[in-house]
Amino acid sequence: MISGCLFICEDSRRDFYFFVYPHIHSNKDFFHKGGLRLIEVIFQKKGDGEKLLRLINLKYKNTDWAISSIQEEHEFRLKFSWETGQNSLFMQTLKMVLAEFILHYKSEEWARQVLVDRYYYADEAEQRLILEILHSLLEKERRDLASLLGKIHLHECLDKALGDLLKDNFSFSFDSFVTFRLQDYTQKLNSYVEIAIDEYKMEQEYQVFIHTLRDFLENRSPKIQAIHVLVDLEIQFYDSEYRELSQQDLMKILDRKMFTYQSVYIDPFSIGPLLSLAPKNIYLYTEDREQPIVRTIMNIFEERVNIMEKDAFFHGTPHTF
Repeated sequence: MISGCLFICEDSRRDFYFFVYPHIHSNKDFFHKGGLRLIEVIFQKKGDGEKLLRLINLKYKNTDWAISSIQEEHEFRLKFSWETGQNSLFMQTLKMVLAEFILHYKSEEWARQVLVDRYYYADEAEQRLILEILHSLLEKERRDLASLLGKIHLHECLDKALGDLLKDNFSFSFDSFVTFRLQDYTQKLNSYVEIAIDEYKMEQEYQVFIHTLRDFLENRSPKIQAIHVLVDLEIQFYDSEYRELSQQDLMKILDRKMFTYQSVYIDPFSIGPLLSLAPKNIYLYTEDREQPIVRTIMNIFEERVNIMEKDAFFHGTPHTF
């Protein structure tokens, strides 16, 4: 059994075989005495090989294989060895390692280059914000964009490319693999970058919207002490005595000046009444504080908002989240 520890060897020897094809060695793999097998992954950039090695050391160091690194003049080699009986498990794990390396490290590098070369985002702060959105897309954290992202099939594309590469146990050049087998993936990644840019622009517009309404609110004196807001299938307003305010009541409340000079759209049946009344306290009842209207009210009115359980409105026993 191979030791589970991870070790690194520095070796300048050149007695290794050379490529016949752009990214695959002529020999399928090497066999050692005792039934050990070996595969090499070759990198043109030493930093790429070292990043992959750190990822393995961080997350996969207890695997039943051994790794050595070899720095040559123009390339950096990672050599993996494992027992023949563990071949299927090793290939499956190596596939996961490479997928994580490409998704979490290389994709950001490629995306940053696209931002600079194609979209002219030279500012590092803007790049960072867009890449944060891209990361959330790659991690499938944006449920609101799931249907749109699902049509691109980025993760499936990467899974297939890696599966085709590793199914025959060839040693390979990572850089040539990217050039010849990841073209479809990088094109799909560009689509993700476009979506991330669109989301970034929308978020910037949203922040302008929020700050504009905060500024408007600062110059208003409260007309009432408290208001109750129930977010259900639609948004409903109640005064301090829990009497519902009808749409006619809301239209009477609205400050018409608010719509004449503001450069943003203000919904007269949700945000408008709250801005007009400028209450000191807003008791907002909801089942989901992540709803867009709930987040918007919280962002505009900040410490004035008290988020309550929805059921508390009907039972008359308010409890905050």
